[in-house]
Amino acid sequence: MTKFKKIFKKSISMLLSPFGTNKLIVYNLLINLIKYLGFKKLSSSLIRAFELNGLHFVKTSIETPLGIKYLYLTNSIDDLRYACRSSFIEWESVSRSFFSSIAIDCEFVLDIGAYTGVYSIETALNNNDCRINAFEPNPIIFSNLHNNIRINKLLDRVSLFQIALGRNDGISKLYVPELSKWNSMSSLISTSNRYLEVTVSTIDHMFNSHRVDLIKIDVEGYESEVFLGGQFVLDEFKPIILAEALTYRELRNQKQILSKYGYIDPIQVYSGSKSDRRNYVWFSVKDKQKVNFNLNKSRIEFIKSANKNSQKHNNF
Repeated sequence: MTKFKKIFKKSISMLLSPFGTNKLIVYNLLINLIKYLGFKKLSSSLIRAFELNGLHFVKTSIETPLGIKYLYLTNSIDDLRYACRSSFIEWESVSRSFFSSIAIDCEFVLDIGAYTGVYSIETALNNNDCRINAFEPNPIIFSNLHNNIRINKLLDRVSLFQIALGRNDGISKLYVPELSKWNSMSSLISTSNRYLEVTVSTIDHMFNSHRVDLIKIDVEGYESEVFLGGQFVLDEFKPIILAEALTYRELRNQKQILSKYGYIDPIQVYSGSKSDRRNYVWFSVKDKQKVNFNLNKSRIEFIKSANKNSQKHNNF
């Protein structure tokens, strides 16, 4: 098998160049063959070969530690790296497991900064009665989000909004990264010279008459501004919140706002995972036991899954 791996790996690089417009078809076949053979993690050199050939997109299958299975269309090379690493095991595994587990008892969920829809898909598949509202203002990523929801046949339960959420209604600049492989890092905070004008609304404007049970928010440092636009919902319903905090300053800003509405000190999702350690769970006293139980359960699932994966699979 080791000899076969070497021959197969060498052949891949030779296959990409001659296919012209059919590269994407060949690429999809190669990825699925690689996964079928058990090579669950692509090497940097192979991903680089795909990148040089302009092959950023692939339809692949994902399975979470909870056993949730779905189809996924990658959006960029950066996205591809994680999608082909044992079903996103290296990307916010504990956060995703926790969020979809908590959502079992929820009826109405907000996914703010939905990107390509991973959280929305996993939540919808784990709770057939849950209604999810996903927000993604970047038009290119929104198209990919829509396709991911569509191919998993979830358009009837996941409402999609190509707008941003913030403190006030209006029009704002959405700054996009110079490199396409960092597409997930679009932000309403000035981070590059490239920007798009997008529509901005608020949580309160859109949901002041509907109970909100759960919120995931990942908007690259703009989280506090989104909270300021949802003060009625936060005070009235006190939804459990999974929020990213890229800096301690942002974390302090979030605490300053949320503490006014009955939220206690947050819990860091998991310090042992690089992608999970910047995510925090906010909740009120009434949800403390439920949050702790599901968070501990998700951490244990991640550790077991990571250990199993490291023992079972090799790099390709």
